[in-house]
Amino acid sequence: MDSEVKKLQQERISLYDDFYNNKIPKRLPVDAFRMSNNMLAQYGNLNIFDIQYDFSQLAEVSEKVCDEIYSDVCPVPGMSVASRIPSFYSILESQSFVMSGSGFMQHPEVVGMMEEDYDYLIEDAYACLLERVIPRQYKALNSDNTAKAAGVIPMAQASLRRDSAAVAATLQGLIAKKGYYPGPPRGSGGFSAAPYDFLADQLRSFSGISKDIRRNRNKVAEACEALYPLMLKFAMPANPAPQGSVSTPLHMPTYMREKDFVEVWLPTYKRMLEQLAAVGARVSAFCEHDWMRYLDILTELPAGTILRFEYGDPQTIKDKLGKKFIIGGLYPLNLLKSGTKQQCIDKAKELLDIMMPGGGYLFGFDKGAIVLNDINMENYIALSEFIRDYAVYENAGESFGTPLNSEGFKFEPTPVVSKYIFNWEEFKEKYPYTPEFAKANFESLDDEMFKFYMNLLI
Repeated sequence: MDSEVKKLQQERISLYDDFYNNKIPKRLPVDAFRMSNNMLAQYGNLNIFDIQYDFSQLAEVSEKVCDEIYSDVCPVPGMSVASRIPSFYSILESQSFVMSGSGFMQHPEVVGMMEEDYDYLIEDAYACLLERVIPRQYKALNSDNTAKAAGVIPMAQASLRRDSAAVAATLQGLIAKKGYYPGPPRGSGGFSAAPYDFLADQLRSFSGISKDIRRNRNKVAEACEALYPLMLKFAMPANPAPQGSVSTPLHMPTYMREKDFVEVWLPTYKRMLEQLAAVGARVSAFCEHDWMRYLDILTELPAGTILRFEYGDPQTIKDKLGKKFIIGGLYPLNLLKSGTKQQCIDKAKELLDIMMPGGGYLFGFDKGAIVLNDINMENYIALSEFIRDYAVYENAGESFGTPLNSEGFKFEPTPVVSKYIFNWEEFKEKYPYTPEFAKANFESLDDEMFKFYMNLLI
């Protein structure tokens, strides 16, 4: 990395460090202009199926995109928990994440937990997932064929490592070459779900949970409590830092009665965010659909949480939430497809003029682009450059907003209790010559398997 590129990268690091430490940066970081792997394939006229089994094919078009789009972060995707890699899921014969005929990984409405499973989920949530839910969602892990299950797990893990390495090679090369922001400290990010959303999305399905909340409201509430330790454990970053964030897409609240949202959905999610804040971990919540009726309730969440909105009135959102939270989203993605270049820029100016004063806003779209046809590339490029040039602060260096965990939450350990979680005392009794320092090693290995299984369902 030459001196000019290094200088550019350091400037970008300063933008993010300032922003996430409640200090107004010189300008707004430009990081909303991402391209999915499928968009890259379409832009490079590559076979959309082939690239998902050999991500190295995207290297050339990835560099082309980096040359065309202005961004402070690399606009091509890395690998995350939310990445849906077809080889991994096909090896495990997933019913939860499947590839469509158009080459896109989809999550069909599936039922992994029957209504009669509620009691077992409440008794031992992790055991219920391992014994009942995962074998239904992943046919290769059906307990009727233990030999097959024993073989496909390491095969799937190896496949994921291989694909991750291919993606990382392209990404890290571009970061070094172009001087992009390298990202938050390693281990400071993550992914999880609100317990109620997890119950709806992967276990009972949308239609199932909609029936359950009317007929078995108490069971649903107890299930959320049972799932809470698992969601918290999966969310917990190894190395919390203000620049990192734990992403939680919020699916169900806008489809619920306010009473059910407040009394059943909110308690465990709010507690999870408080516990993450207590250790210095920030949550980034994507509020799907229209949350305007819930804005006053959202003020109860921990300070410093990132709230990204799909719909809503920007001024009202800023007035009610802007001093306590980081706000993102709200720019209509469809305008990039249907509007002229000037219309796209005018809309961005309108939004920035509302949201930028006082700090605490991250420019973002109301939804992520999935296919190349979702955008007009010329508009995309022009808008990225406009944000860079227009979103400049005159009061850089001043403090803004409310720092993470200003409330002073204290961490209260809530371990996952299950017959399938590694038990050191039982192990030590069986193998008495095992040294004490090995306890941490075994627990770390158990954590890795926990993440593997939870990753199948989140």
